[in-house]
Order: sequence, then C-alpha cells, then structure tokens
Amino acid sequence: MRDATQALTVLAEIAPAARAELEARLAAIASQMHSNAIFRPCELPDTHFMRFAIIDDPRREFPALLAWESNHDGREAAYLAAVARTTPTISAIFACCTGYPAAGTADVAGWVAWMQAHSHRAAAFYVGYRGVPHLVVQNDLAVHDAIRDALDDADRRALRALSTCDFQVYLRDQVAARRPDLDLSPGDGDRDELRWLVGRIAAGLTALALAPLALVILPVWYVLLRRHEERDLATAYARPIEVAPEARCDEDQVTQNQLTHLVDIKPGAFRLATLWLVLTAIDVVARVLAVRGQLGGITAIHFARWVILRDRRPVARKRRRHRLLFFSNYDGSWQSYLGEFIDRAASGLTAVWSNTVGFPATRHLVLGGARDEEAFKQWTREHQIPSQVWWSSVPEATVQNIRDDIAIRRSLARGLAEPELEELARKL
Repeated sequence: MRDATQALTVLAEIAPAARAELEARLAAIASQMHSNAIFRPCELPDTHFMRFAIIDDPRREFPALLAWESNHDGREAAYLAAVARTTPTISAIFACCTGYPAAGTADVAGWVAWMQAHSHRAAAFYVGYRGVPHLVVQNDLAVHDAIRDALDDADRRALRALSTCDFQVYLRDQVAARRPDLDLSPGDGDRDELRWLVGRIAAGLTALALAPLALVILPVWYVLLRRHEERDLATAYARPIEVAPEARCDEDQVTQNQLTHLVDIKPGAFRLATLWLVLTAIDVVARVLAVRGQLGGITAIHFARWVILRDRRPVARKRRRHRLLFFSNYDGSWQSYLGEFIDRAASGLTAVWSNTVGFPATRHLVLGGARDEEAFKQWTREHQIPSQVWWSSVPEATVQNIRDDIAIRRSLARGLAEPELEELARKL
C-alpha cells in the first residue's frame, strides 16, 4: 500500500505550569501501558511504533517541547482524524501544551488542524518493511503462529514423506482450517516492486539532469567544506559519558530498543544546506533502493527518521541554532546497534552528523567521524534524551522475523518452483 508506513512528528510547546502534570501522566502511561486510565497506545489505529519524549534545551533558549513520534498507516490527516475518533484520551497528553484547543478531540477537524500545524516533516525516513500495513504485519505474524501450531500437532513421519509441493499445500490448508479469519493472498508485492522500479528510474533521470549543475557547484562546495572542516572543533572525550538513568533503564526490555537523539547543527547556512542535501539523498535511497530490509547493510532498523528543527526566532542569522532530531526503533542492544552503524554505514553517518556540533573530527565529509568508535559512542550518549513513553505493536519481532513472515504468507498463496519451496522450508 502506498499510504502504509508513514512518519508523523508532532512537536508542541509544553505549558510551564502543566509540566509536572505532563510528567506524571506520561509516567503513569509508561508504568501500565495497556491498563492505565489516561491513554493506551495499543488503542491507536494502524500504528506500528510510537513514543512521547520531552525535549529540553540545556541552554534554555528554546521552550520545552513535547514530541510525539508515530509510525503509522494512512495519510496524515486521515490518520489524525482516526486517532481523534478512536483514541480521544490522547487529549490528556496534549492538554498540557500551550495553545491546545479547548474542545480537544471532540472537534475532530479543529484537532487535526492543530496537530498538523505542529507537525514537522522528516528530512529522511527509513522503513525496514516499507509499504507493509500494520494489519498485514499482524496477519502474517498470526499466519506463522498457525503454521507453527500445525507443525507441532502433525505426525512428523507423515510430513517427511510429503514432497515440498505437497508440504506447501498441506500448510496452506492447515492455516485456512485453523484460522479462517487470516488473509493468505499474495498481496501487492509485485505492484510495490513496479513502483520502486519507477522510483529508481525517476531518481536516475533526475540525477542525470542535475549532473551538469553539480559539476559546476561541486568544486566550490568542496573548497568551502574543507575550510569549514579545518576550523571546526570536535569534542575531546577523555572519559565515558555518564548515561542518564532514565535512558539506560528503558533499554533492553524487549527484543527491540529505541533511540531519541538531539544535537545542534553547526552554525551557518553552508552546514544547514549540506545537511539538507545529505538527508535528501538518504531519503531517496530509503524510498526506492533500500526497500528490502537493510539500509547501508544495517538490517536491525524498523523505523528511523531525521527531522531538522529550524530556529525561527527573530534573531541575527549567526545566532540561530538549528537542531537535528533523530528517532530510531531498532532490534538488539544499544551497543550492537551503534557497532553495526560503525561497521557498515560509518560514511553515511559521518556525512549526516559531521554537520552537527561536537561530532568527532571529520575529513572530506565522510572520513573519520563515526570511525572513531569510542568518541562516536560517547558523543551519541551525550546527546541522547529519554523517551517517557515508547510503544511497539510487535515487541518480540525483529525486522527479519517480520520480513520472513511476509514472505511465508505470500509463498503459501502461489505455486512455487523447487528453489522457492526450499527457501520457504528454510524460513519455517
């Protein structure tokens, strides 16, 4: 589905007088995610992952913000309207924000308009299973569970006597009999492949059209980049950064983890423009090339996004502090996630965060930086902020689990060649 796996980032100023109440409500939700009386994330419609995070400015130049990150299905306005109708208790959270409409979710159109006014577009957005709706993910998890139950109940000797083709038919019939409510159709995989092919062709043609302009601009940009890199100051880390207890205690509770990260962008229009170009390139890659569960060789990311927070204050340009906000939902531990980033995608990471304050020393935009493993991990911890509420609709599933389940369900619905049947057996 084209409208599946979308990104919503809402940032709203917290009313100072309501800060303590907001913190208490978020703590109550986090302690009893499915049974509290305030707001239950599991009741949100068509939502894969979501979080609430309070964003403070250490320098106190910006007001404290409440961030709501949602990875959902459907166009933004339609999704927000569905949230207002099905999960109206979300008002208990945003009522603590400045200017929140008095009618709250009771006025659906007004609520959607207020939320969209506070919505920030992701500069780059990656999905480990792009275009796969939440309902399909849940359906395919259930299909795999039904297959597992069928295999547990089966006579193994009789199963071994079946050909791979008969084995496929047996599994399909067993799932249909046990769970007639499940969808076993092959879905829109071929249509998605065609759409991504068209996207790759369009991206290639655009790159060719811009190539002459790039050849003119690139030498000038490179000279400016080297001048900036020679003047930039990188933070020297003499000892490990102290990790906020509330950030550490949220980690490794389930198969997945989350990261919320905020850092200042280096001053000046050059760094802001360079960052925007790098993130735009990553976004194009994520939408049309990295569509099979890996980004730069990293296979652990469910959803990730970068959001540029522009400083709109009426101050001199040189005093403006643009910031870069990063959200990630990933498999495994924090250490393994950062290690995989360093081993497989250090150049891409460095191209992004070398434009931010304090990042390890970088050369030629992509060299150095994240390859200084200890400094990179310490820098990441220094700018990591806790998420007060984080929820996953598939807390025990990895990206590979989900992609395997999708492939298994699609395999049951169509005739397969022998190699494909062997691959199905391997995934099972």
